[in-house]
Amino acid sequence: MDVVLAADLPDIPRWIETRAMLRSGHATVFGGASAIDGYAVRVVHGAFSVVSVVGRPPASAIVAALDGVTPMTPILAQVDNTEYVERILLEDAPNDFRGWHRERVIVYSMTSFPDPSPLDPSTTVRLLTERDDLSHLPAGLRFEISHAIHVTPVGAALVDGVPVSFCYACWTTESLWDVSVDTLAAYRRRGLAPHVVRFMVTHHGKDGREPVWGALESNGLSIRLAERLGFTPVDELYAFSRGPWAYLTNGYVG
Repeated sequence: MDVVLAADLPDIPRWIETRAMLRSGHATVFGGASAIDGYAVRVVHGAFSVVSVVGRPPASAIVAALDGVTPMTPILAQVDNTEYVERILLEDAPNDFRGWHRERVIVYSMTSFPDPSPLDPSTTVRLLTERDDLSHLPAGLRFEISHAIHVTPVGAALVDGVPVSFCYACWTTESLWDVSVDTLAAYRRRGLAPHVVRFMVTHHGKDGREPVWGALESNGLSIRLAERLGFTPVDELYAFSRGPWAYLTNGYVG
């Protein structure tokens, strides 16, 4: 049923998270059996925790989807149902699930890729392996990358053999992948991220997948990096959270 629901949604950037959730094999669906009926889909698996609302399901379906999530779990909504979802969160959610904050998410597609500056000879870019030492990473980022490497290829820039910049697909569909990128603070402004992203664009391009970038409207650093890497806004959706959020239950907010 989840795969059938995914097939009913177009494979376009605004639906990448929802379609990937439905195709993951780890989704729980609450509410109707079609986008017309409306439903909420939840994934709580390993490090990932996220809820997405499609259409206008009954309030009970959205409330049920909140069971088992953490304060860092975002709820995603589309432009045409954001007000409806917000009203339910404010009026119908249990007291333990109050205090939601709504923010616009800008969705980007890549339209060009400017040539990055040359890499320092001490730097290499390759896929991360389970043998690579991640003990130097902050706890949250270490948790994130350690989980990601078991479910998806992770590109990394290594300086003197130490991984310091990372890029991987947070979500994938048949034709799209969602870019997740982070660089240790001490190694930012060295032009590492463009090289790692380009490496992964090439990697996923072999499977016919194009990159998608999502940035909270308040995250100026992410927006500026997206624009610098040749991404252009193509759509929008909304995320509800109860504090700093990530897709990860104990994740790192970049």
